[in-house]
Amino acid sequence: MSQIELNGFVRDQLEVMIDHAAQQEEFARSSLLAAPIREFTRWLIERIFAGTGSALDLHPAYAELGDLMGDHGCVLEDVKEVLDGMRRIIFGVVREVDRIGGLVGDAYDTMDSALQLLGVNNSELLERYVTIRERKMEETHLQNLEIVLDSIPNSILTYDENGLLTYANRTACELMEVDKDDIIGHRFDNLLPFPGYSLSGKKIWVTQEAIPLSDGRGSILIGYPIVRELEFYRILQAQTEFIFNAMTEGLVILDKDNIITTFNSRAEQLFDIPRSEIINRSGSLFLEKLQMDDHLSLLHETLATGNPFTDIQQTVRSSDGVERILKTSTRSLKGEDGEVLFAIGMFEDLTDRLFLEEQVRRAEKFSVLGKFAAGIAHEIRNPLTTAKGFLQLLPKDSPDPKIRQLKEVVIPEIDRANEIITDFLMIAKPSAPKLKIDSLHVLIDDLVALIQPQAIMQNVELSVIQAQSLSGAVAIDRDQLLQVFLNVTNNAFDAMSEGGRLEVELQNCISHVAVHFRDTGVGMDKEVIERIFEPFYTRKANGTGLGLAVSHRIIEGHNGTIHVTSNTGDGSTFTIQLPYS
Repeated sequence: MSQIELNGFVRDQLEVMIDHAAQQEEFARSSLLAAPIREFTRWLIERIFAGTGSALDLHPAYAELGDLMGDHGCVLEDVKEVLDGMRRIIFGVVREVDRIGGLVGDAYDTMDSALQLLGVNNSELLERYVTIRERKMEETHLQNLEIVLDSIPNSILTYDENGLLTYANRTACELMEVDKDDIIGHRFDNLLPFPGYSLSGKKIWVTQEAIPLSDGRGSILIGYPIVRELEFYRILQAQTEFIFNAMTEGLVILDKDNIITTFNSRAEQLFDIPRSEIINRSGSLFLEKLQMDDHLSLLHETLATGNPFTDIQQTVRSSDGVERILKTSTRSLKGEDGEVLFAIGMFEDLTDRLFLEEQVRRAEKFSVLGKFAAGIAHEIRNPLTTAKGFLQLLPKDSPDPKIRQLKEVVIPEIDRANEIITDFLMIAKPSAPKLKIDSLHVLIDDLVALIQPQAIMQNVELSVIQAQSLSGAVAIDRDQLLQVFLNVTNNAFDAMSEGGRLEVELQNCISHVAVHFRDTGVGMDKEVIERIFEPFYTRKANGTGLGLAVSHRIIEGHNGTIHVTSNTGDGSTFTIQLPYS
């Protein structure tokens, strides 16, 4: 390398150029990197321009920068940034020197010389960084390994081929009643006064297993507790069962052989299956009690494939016949070879929550309707009443046929409009039912007498199943409840235009009485069922969509419930439940 002549002004400005280039690379902001990088840059520039640089020259401070970056946790991207930044600094200084003072010789030769010196030093920096990082990672790995080994209940000792102890975990030290620093480096055979006893003479209840190390330079000795092991696992099992039974979700765990190993208290409540009847039994028995096929069980799907499911809503029927809407999540536990060892299912009952949410939505709709109805009912009824009054003044025996036709057609339509308004107001602002103890048996007999003619005309077979006796008295508003029964049966007749069968059953239950209306009509799909009790929702060409909405409000006023189950083509069942007084 030949010496490059610089004029005095350029040499005076060289320090400023270096600082400016380093400032642009933002190295000046880092107290960790700024000083070594600036020192190396001055040394490198002076070597280049003095012509004394060699491709084998190393700068100690720059090489030690690798140690510094590795020791402070810098990532590889930080090192690459330093390498690229140094290259830009050198190029920037050489270009600035050439611009303001001119170089005696080729600027490209100068750049090449700089690159050679920089490459040697960068390689040393990178090598030192990698060495330090590997050492740090090994130290961290050993620290983490020691934390893990100290946390397990087994005693672990390692010793080399000469029988000298190289490691002892916390459990081993506690069992032997020794300090780790006092025994490392000593012969394993001489650690304790008597084999099988601690330093103070207590019996060590463990079974031992010696395993040769893979490199052939020693062994590892593992001690398994005997007496304490049983007690430990009994306590652990009791704690686990307590936690499982305190869960608000039902928990069911299947092992790889489809055997139920866990069935917590909440699962007993959700599925109405005693734990004693299901634990350690086949998972197929669980599905049998739920009347569910294998392909519908997400838990069994996870057991077969290992695929998890999260927050999937399913409707299941428990062994007591009650349908519940469950939110199901499943996970699998796999072995080292990927085999599914366990399938874990968690089930949350959404039935009550969804019911309350639906009640809130319905209440909000009715609240809006109430405000709307209050504003228009009076305004509509007044002109209707006026029109009906004038029509009634027309003579019944008028010789004009148009006048007679007017009375015969318009007055019934006005009455029908008034009935719709009455139903509308019943939904929006229902009148409180006048509840009193009455006989449901007699009410159903009266209902049958009213609907029998229509059943005969539509070729519908009418069947009545009356409970022999009820467990308690029922308070009802007879007129309102008869209106509900008529609304439900009219819908059943509409669904059986080609004939069919309608069954009315009065059922005695523990806390309430249930009235079931089962038809063999066209049925309904899920979308219709979800909206069937909404005001103004109807599938009938001439329907108002108020009948079932009114019925729902009346049953609510009786502190009861009304719901429907149906499938398209399989008919429908409306069930009304009324509490005993």
